Amino acid sequence: MARVTAPSSRLVFCEGDLDSVLLHQIIPAGKAEIKATGGKHGMRAFIEGHLFGYGTNQPDYLGFRDRDFDVEPPDTPQLIRLLPATKPIWMSYRACVESYFIDSQLLYKYWAESADGPKWGHGAPPAVEIIEEQILRAARELAEYQAIRWALAKLKPDARWPEVETTWTEGSGHLPSSLAYDTCLVKAHELIDGFVSQASKVSVAELDDQATAYRDRFAAEDFYSRRLYLIWYHGKDLLVHLSRRLTPNFSCRHYASWAASHIDVNDHPDLRQLAEMCA
Repeated sequence: MARVTAPSSRLVFCEGDLDSVLLHQIIPAGKAEIKATGGKHGMRAFIEGHLFGYGTNQPDYLGFRDRDFDVEPPDTPQLIRLLPATKPIWMSYRACVESYFIDSQLLYKYWAESADGPKWGHGAPPAVEIIEEQILRAARELAEYQAIRWALAKLKPDARWPEVETTWTEGSGHLPSSLAYDTCLVKAHELIDGFVSQASKVSVAELDDQATAYRDRFAAEDFYSRRLYLIWYHGKDLLVHLSRRLTPNFSCRHYASWAASHIDVNDHPDLRQLAEMCA
């Protein structure tokens, strides 16, 4: 049943609960209603289904999701429009929301606030300089794994790995002009030919070439002096590896939940851009 009134604020769709906490920190109070979609892969479908309930009286909206390895980050910090641009869905400049939490000052503050807790078993926080050094060391150790991850991502012929579709029409409920077996089989052959053409672009040789290129990029000294690993590396990987260097059994999940509501938006131009979109 369609709603008869539009919402009083913009709708902002995100992936999950952590993203929702971060968005509440970024977006001014009362400016947006935040909806978690359950993940990036179903975001478009979730948005379509949710907006259908408004009928013709649809509200302003936008989507915000992790960039992951889907596209390389631009040189200038900014939100990245998800293509095809049929919906206002934007990707983070850094690889994921956890990437914004890899910050020595933020980690120190969390550690210091937690140190007096009865269940905290990690003692007093290390100095900010020590945390910063551990971030750098963790990044250097992750370089080759991240190079391989980027190389695999580069092999994707499109936004996702190719798959064999089950119809050549627009989808279920859209019948072809001919239902004859021979005609349908010809169309099916065309689908498979297209699939084979896409899949043929994926090769071990291409993987090796891409991996070498990223390995060289991530070995350059200015990559570390400019702290580009905070942008290129996946934040979940870096945060887990960093936590292992800092102290045993450090809870990345608990830290991320805390950091999402304590991050300084002014430190990140793309997050400020998102706030301005909803102002």
